[in-house]
Amino acid sequence: MIIPKNDAERLELYDRLARACMVSRNARKAQYDRWKRYFMTGCDEALNPNVVVNKIYPHVDQLTSFMYSQETTRFAVEFSASASGLNLAYAPSVSEAVNEGWHSSDTDITFGLALLWAWVYGSMLLKPIWRDGELVTGLVEPANFGVLREDSPKISSQEAFCHEYLITKTQLASELRAAMIGGSISQERVNQILDRVEASASPSQGETGGPANIVVTTIQPLIAGNQMMGGINPNLYSAADYRPRVYEPLVQMRELYVWNSEKDTYQVVTMAEPYVVIWDRPLEGKMGIEGEAPFIQVCPSPAPDYFWGYSEVERLLPLQDLRNDRMAQIRKMLDRQANPPWDFSGYTVTDEIMAAFDTPGGRIAGDMPNSKATSHQPTIPDDLFKEVRELDAMFEEMSGVNNVLSGRGETGVRSSGHASQLAKLGSSRAKKRAMIVEDSLENLATYDLKLMRKFSTKKYRSEPVEEGEEGQIFILNQISSDFLVKVDAHSNSPIFVEDQRELVFAALKAGLIDKESALELLDISGKQLLRMKLRRKILPAEARAAAQKAQAEAAAAQAKVTKLGGR
Repeated sequence: MIIPKNDAERLELYDRLARACMVSRNARKAQYDRWKRYFMTGCDEALNPNVVVNKIYPHVDQLTSFMYSQETTRFAVEFSASASGLNLAYAPSVSEAVNEGWHSSDTDITFGLALLWAWVYGSMLLKPIWRDGELVTGLVEPANFGVLREDSPKISSQEAFCHEYLITKTQLASELRAAMIGGSISQERVNQILDRVEASASPSQGETGGPANIVVTTIQPLIAGNQMMGGINPNLYSAADYRPRVYEPLVQMRELYVWNSEKDTYQVVTMAEPYVVIWDRPLEGKMGIEGEAPFIQVCPSPAPDYFWGYSEVERLLPLQDLRNDRMAQIRKMLDRQANPPWDFSGYTVTDEIMAAFDTPGGRIAGDMPNSKATSHQPTIPDDLFKEVRELDAMFEEMSGVNNVLSGRGETGVRSSGHASQLAKLGSSRAKKRAMIVEDSLENLATYDLKLMRKFSTKKYRSEPVEEGEEGQIFILNQISSDFLVKVDAHSNSPIFVEDQRELVFAALKAGLIDKESALELLDISGKQLLRMKLRRKILPAEARAAAQKAQAEAAAAQAKVTKLGGR
């Protein structure tokens, strides 16, 4: 896209693009709010006493645990064939640097949170940046993000995209003064911006109505005439409200990214409400990696013609509603069974009589002939919860997680080998989804390493090129820029763990890998200590034992030759 040189035309373009990117925001936010309510409560209401069990939350939580494990996920760096051989010596240390940065920056936790809510919203976005000498990964909800073309499924193919966020006016002032000290903005410009921006409390972040928020009006006949009376209808059911309360005035910020064809990178425009342009500069320097979008999309159910993907919660709404209806009916039936309605004949029904009927051993005496009281208890089916169990099975069918994968076993399984075979055959759908999640992991880890390569000054030691030599000291800026970070051995998903373990031991037994390589491929805690013991104790001891065995065999052979010669 060509950015106009004229200020008025350029600002007009920025305004048009920002509005176009966020055109669907309100409609999408209404959907997101509904899906979030179902995810949190199991219904489309803040609180519904008829929702006995919310099946959506455990379903999504279990699905997330199958797709991603933050403890076992590890990465390996792969250089292209054109990279120099020295990069192969760098690779082990660079891989350790990626894994260390992944966990020390809490990106592992942030990604897990993004994946959990990506099942709810369809997509979540992550924004990794380099701040104060370390990686920082921010979480961006799709309601605060917009793209120019929603029919294009990749962010890299977008000509423009926009990120909106809230910031306190004091924080904005601090950032502007820091930029002023750096020489990128003048004191006069800072004062102009702070005078023009507007800060206000967001409606979604202030106090909302309390539990007594419905007023029921009735007309009461009084002596003086009819009079409108109002009574508060209190909500006797209370539920936790997880909405944040922020009373500090906030400034609505908007960051627009536009592809600048002339500079072959993104033009980043930062604006504050009401449309105050603060910065207009190319994506370069400390902002990120030139020419690459600084956002990583997590979309576990992608769509070919819709950027935001499909929501897992949306698919589960009919099942949850049907389950809620059935549980409400069962609850009503059981209540009628415990406290059935009565049919009275010949009695004047009073509270005392009803209390006697509801008391064990209660007695009622009446003087009316042919008086009787009949209880109308409902007939309870033999298998009352059969349909509920069928609905629960439908939840599992929706996600592709069967009983064997869930650890509950299966009818007809005769041995552990049989169960393992069923797990392999039944995990194909889950594995397909895990590979999609793995792609997002690799994109994020690759971008993290690019940031570390550009900004980090930490020193590392390479593997020795030849036997007896020490590795070289290097920094990440010295490695080739032509690399990819891959998830090592599908370690992101517990589904692949058993397959990987079997493959490692089979390769070790066949002599395709050595013990140190097997140690790197296995998920074992304390690898550094084990590696040191392997190099200093186990391998030398095996070498000595092999040498002694060879000497003994040679001595035995020599003795045999000598004996034959003596004959």
